[in-house]
Amino acid sequence: MTAHLEEQERTRPGVDLKALWRPVLFFATSRVFVVLAFVAAAASHRKLSYHSASSKWDGGFYFTIANDGYPSHVPHMKSVLAFFPGYPLAIRLFENILHKDAYFASTVVVFAFGLAATCCVWYLTRELSNVEAADRATALFAFAPGSFVLSMAYTEAVFTLFAVATCWALIRRRWFLAGILGALGTATRPDGMALVLAAAAAGFIAVRERREWRALVAVPLAASGFVAVQVYLWRHTGDLFAFFHAERYGWHQGTTFTGTEIADIRAIVRAASHGGPPDWNHIVLLAGFVIFVAASVVLIRWRPPLELTVYALAMGAFAFASTRVGFRPRTFLAAFPLAMALGVKMRRGPWFALVLAASAASLVLLAYVSTATLYITP
Repeated sequence: MTAHLEEQERTRPGVDLKALWRPVLFFATSRVFVVLAFVAAAASHRKLSYHSASSKWDGGFYFTIANDGYPSHVPHMKSVLAFFPGYPLAIRLFENILHKDAYFASTVVVFAFGLAATCCVWYLTRELSNVEAADRATALFAFAPGSFVLSMAYTEAVFTLFAVATCWALIRRRWFLAGILGALGTATRPDGMALVLAAAAAGFIAVRERREWRALVAVPLAASGFVAVQVYLWRHTGDLFAFFHAERYGWHQGTTFTGTEIADIRAIVRAASHGGPPDWNHIVLLAGFVIFVAASVVLIRWRPPLELTVYALAMGAFAFASTRVGFRPRTFLAAFPLAMALGVKMRRGPWFALVLAASAASLVLLAYVSTATLYITP
């Protein structure tokens, strides 16, 4: 591993801005697909507009935090206390800069951060492999079935950029920078704590192989974002466990050590045996679990820097342990090393073209169904 990293440091390419057209093209093309799906969804329902389609589901909660902040108590109903402030703060910042409403600011935020995250995935993959692998990885990332949330009021765009940047800083051994970027990530989503585990893995390698004790500073720094959110909510509501209580009482979110996949299978079998309509959420979650496991095997076989593997597997562990979120299509975005691994290990040809085409078709289908119906939750 040491020799591998030293070789990377001698030969790693710089940030060539002329090459930006490649990830920009992938991202822009995928956004056209998503916009067309949203337009089709709005056209198919009189009461659904493009505005409401692209801000459906969690969007209203984030807009509320951006404009009104958090409530001063924990209600026994769905509450914004279950959402972290990183993304709403970005919305509020762009509201003030652009002098526009939360929806417009959110649209700018998710587009800008999503584009930046896509470019960073391309550059990081190129640094660890080559241009062709970077192209494949970025295409799979941009056209991932769940990537339609990069055009909605969701945290994926903001969080994934912080996650890629944190892992990049860890690989470059910029420990303080990695800690700060990690803190921004853990202040954006609770499963951002996977970045803390990635920092711990990088620190362990640095101490064991080079006695680089300063690497350990990234761990508490990265965790500080999560801690700061909990302290703020405690002071604001008077409840030390405000976030966890909001998750439990309002969203019925809990933790399981056995996963929900068996329950998904039972629900699918029960619907099929009784001749009733299938619960598409169970089907999508089960498919997401299978794809995540398969991609994780490819990631382990690739053997990238340890922090990437630890981070992706930790994201999978958080999804597995969740009783409500699970392996939704957008989970693949945040676990970006999976797309990198597939891009590196797959070769350009009919097989890759088939996978990319299936992914793009699933992207359009999910973007339409998730906004035009209630069958599938993003």
